[in-house]
Amino acid sequence: MHLKLTTICLIISATLSSILIFFLLDKPLLTKEESHKILNLLKYSEESNNQNSITSLSEKLGQNFIVGIPTTQIDEKTIEILHHIKPAGIVLYSRNFESFSQLKELILELQKISKEDTNMPYFIMLDEEPEGALRVGLLKNIFSLEIPQWKKIERDISILSSLGINVELAPLADFPFDNNSFVARRIPVKTVEDLVSFNRTFIKILKDYKISATLKHFPGMGIFEDDPHNKFLHSIINKNTLKKSLDIFKDGIENCADFVMTCHAMYDNLDSENPATFSRTIVTDILKDQLNFKGIIVTDDISDMPLSIKGLDLTDAGIKALKAGHNLIMFSHNLDKTKEIFDEILYKVNTDPELKAIIENNYLKIIAFKDKNLNIKIKAP
Repeated sequence: MHLKLTTICLIISATLSSILIFFLLDKPLLTKEESHKILNLLKYSEESNNQNSITSLSEKLGQNFIVGIPTTQIDEKTIEILHHIKPAGIVLYSRNFESFSQLKELILELQKISKEDTNMPYFIMLDEEPEGALRVGLLKNIFSLEIPQWKKIERDISILSSLGINVELAPLADFPFDNNSFVARRIPVKTVEDLVSFNRTFIKILKDYKISATLKHFPGMGIFEDDPHNKFLHSIINKNTLKKSLDIFKDGIENCADFVMTCHAMYDNLDSENPATFSRTIVTDILKDQLNFKGIIVTDDISDMPLSIKGLDLTDAGIKALKAGHNLIMFSHNLDKTKEIFDEILYKVNTDPELKAIIENNYLKIIAFKDKNLNIKIKAP
């Protein structure tokens, strides 16, 4: 559609330019009224072409965003903002869940909006961790005497699939190397080997039900006692622990995890200036280059980062995360504020060629992934 509009505008512009030249050269007595009409048409043609470029860039930026919605239903204000941002996906929380039938209907409504805007489906993301964070009450009590009950796990995953979930924000690859780590209660196994084995099978079952797995939280939060959502954390991770942690992620990547989510903590000996969310060293040099991850990298929720990092500007945070190497930036809370952040980033793109290139490359990566994995027809960019 954009290509057609651009072509039409260029044809009109060229044709009108020729007419104007003809009149000016062959009809020196051209009236003011005729001149104004032609000049106004040329001006309109140019403005239409420029507007088309702005819209195209806006849609591309939207495919770099994951957003949250406020309630169990979609009101007019939410619809308006979703039409405005045209995000790559929606992350769902307990606040969006009343019943399975209600959630399924909500997801269908959301996908209708996405198809209207971009002719592509949303990523529908959910944190439903095995024995960890739960949003809809599945994947709990799935271990018996520390042995995973795979039939029950598969049944619950099949329910997620039937609801329309296509990205599971699990499994965790955060082995609690510190026994007091806050992630210990979210990890259902006792050894690194058991975690690797569990994740392999979990990812495979998700794949069987056409749900993408997300390894998190890179490069591993098992060295921290506190949750980085609540306070800013930084520590040195020793070489041996880092290797073990990276090996967990590497195994998950080699076993077809499509997504990796980073964390908000800082690893002083890896990058002494930035938390992982903003660290090109961690996101690009280690995850992309060292581990050869070719999938989609998503931030943890950025909208609550100010809780741990005082004075953080969320627009700058989103830009830093993109420049670090993320393909998707997540703003789970306060949709009104997310719209403001989106508009501010869009404005800044015009004077930042590096950011523009990142957004455009991410857009191509996201639509290629959706085309391959979500079986949809895509508009020409």
